[in-house]
Amino acid sequence: MFDCARWNRVKKTPPNPPLAKGGLQEGEDAVPQASQSKQEEEVIPLFKKAQGRETPELSPPLVGAVPPCPPWPGGVIPGVAATVDCNSRYVYLDPYEGAKAVVAEAARNLTCVGAEPLAVTDNLNFGSPEKPVGYWQLASACRGIADACRELKTPVTGGNVSLYNETIDSDGNPEPIYPTPVIGMVGLIPDLTKICGQGWLKKGDLIYVLGIGGGTPAENPDNPELTFFQSSQSELKTENPKLAFTTLGGSEYLAAIHGIVAGKPPIINFELERKVQAVCRDGIRQGWVCSAHDCAEGGIAIALAECCIDAQLGAEIQLNFNSQNVGRWDEILFGEMGNCIIVSVAPKHREVWEAYLQEYLPKLWQKIGSVGGTDSPLKIVNSDSEVLIDVGMGDMGDRFYNAIERRIASV
Repeated sequence: MFDCARWNRVKKTPPNPPLAKGGLQEGEDAVPQASQSKQEEEVIPLFKKAQGRETPELSPPLVGAVPPCPPWPGGVIPGVAATVDCNSRYVYLDPYEGAKAVVAEAARNLTCVGAEPLAVTDNLNFGSPEKPVGYWQLASACRGIADACRELKTPVTGGNVSLYNETIDSDGNPEPIYPTPVIGMVGLIPDLTKICGQGWLKKGDLIYVLGIGGGTPAENPDNPELTFFQSSQSELKTENPKLAFTTLGGSEYLAAIHGIVAGKPPIINFELERKVQAVCRDGIRQGWVCSAHDCAEGGIAIALAECCIDAQLGAEIQLNFNSQNVGRWDEILFGEMGNCIIVSVAPKHREVWEAYLQEYLPKLWQKIGSVGGTDSPLKIVNSDSEVLIDVGMGDMGDRFYNAIERRIASV
């Protein structure tokens, strides 16, 4: 019989990478050259070039939003949004919770363009179910997908299965692939004129994070309710166990910077997930939210960087911690979590937006900064005004757009 408890003990003890002063390793890039934190803008041209085909200019970010039918009464044109997601590291480390996180992220991605998640199709890629580990991974992941779809009311309309998949380890020996339940999800956009992308829209817009915090603006770091993150393995604690928390377990940061795949991935709080997504969709449809981007691979630092890169606009961010109550800045910056979306809002909508948040997402949001200009960097400081990250648009863009090409060239 397969010992699940033993697997958990072996696979879920994340080591602490060596830290330099301030919490980050000396010489560590603010924007990791991570394979997962990468858009298709670089991958698609390389793929088509390899096929000997011409590479057309890429479509806008909302390529998944298309009109499904003639205008509705009143001239409103609806649309359909589609996304495909999977974080195989999460599923490898915890098949059940990892699979739930995959479904939640797919729904969150649809929400961030203003779409209501509707239905799912899955593509289950696993190793051999004839081996105890493979069978456990497949069964646990299917249970996680089913439970998450029930929580989000997104029925599975179909799918396919690919088993007995193997790869080669560093010694040239065959081993099972990471369990990879790919989730394809579609959603309805009621009005194609009320959508948004992940990039900032305008200099001076206010930046909020939904799903974490205490409902008090970032200018009040002494407020004890203002808790940004909590981790069961961190020195950073909060008295409110219901708040979402971040973890380095299974993170892009551990994998890309330290070459480690270990720890417990984030656990989705579906009650909070539904609230955060509903608030985000409403904000987009009311015209308050100018941009929206979920915090996923790479944590809040990478999510902010992606917003900057997409818009070619910098940002000034203040996190409500100082060196006295934080043991690891890398956990704050690059730790991952569910239930979290970064949005930007025009200053003229601040009052109505914050009143809405106080009513529908009380104590679970923060204003953390503002959008800069085209010549502004992404600058993240703590509550003592110590600079944690200060990186220019040129450096971020170079690492983001050229990482895969550099990696291929170095092989």
